[in-house]
Amino acid sequence: PHPRTVLANNYDIRLLTPLDEKKKVFSNLNIDCLYIINFTKEFSNKTYKEFFDEIIVNKIKAKHLVIGYDHKFGKNRDGDINKLGEYIKENELTMSIVGPEQIDDEIISSTKIRNALLDGNIEGANLMLGRNYSLDGIVVEGSKRGRELGFPTANLGLADNNKLVPKNVVYFVKVNVEGNNYFGVANVGLRPTFNNTTVPITEVFILDFNKDIYGKEIVLEFVKRIRDEIKFDSREILELQIKKDVETAKNFIKENYK
Repeated sequence: PHPRTVLANNYDIRLLTPLDEKKKVFSNLNIDCLYIINFTKEFSNKTYKEFFDEIIVNKIKAKHLVIGYDHKFGKNRDGDINKLGEYIKENELTMSIVGPEQIDDEIISSTKIRNALLDGNIEGANLMLGRNYSLDGIVVEGSKRGRELGFPTANLGLADNNKLVPKNVVYFVKVNVEGNNYFGVANVGLRPTFNNTTVPITEVFILDFNKDIYGKEIVLEFVKRIRDEIKFDSREILELQIKKDVETAKNFIKENYK
């Protein structure tokens, strides 16, 4: 689990990249082995020296370390790249330090990425991430409002409820269904026109698609913000707006995915 959920009672954190998603990212980077440590209160009491000796040297038997310039580790976050220097030499290891990544002279941080997502600035978040932000999960049964409007949607049941969901906005998305890629229009929100829910729902209308995918795993990659979520005066006006959203998505595809 995230350290803060262990060390702080009732701490609610929304993750950019839950563990299972991290595994997929590392796999795509051709990482051969991933060593996962279960973070507990007992483990949190290990000093940086104990962590280095027990884990890095004796268990992993590392030869070379790659570490972020501002990374802290060990009890009370006492360990850093400066204190590591002496242990590196003693144990005949080498070390590479990864410096800060910047955009427009501003250092990228997870906080800035979270804020961009919560503001609905998906393009900015993707630029900082270096990839499209995504949500994955299983298609679950919904109210079938979309089908009634002529735009059947797949409702996403999140694979990890601690995953951060972007702002309530209509987005252009890429959709992966059973290894096949499609485009779609996704709505994250409360369905205000129907006063339907108090909990945000993520649903997607997949373009040029008519298969039954209940219970199937899908991945949504958020590419572009289309518009804010709006409460419409009637179902008919909402239907017209959805048609415009789909047209916007199709035009974006023509311009960017020729």
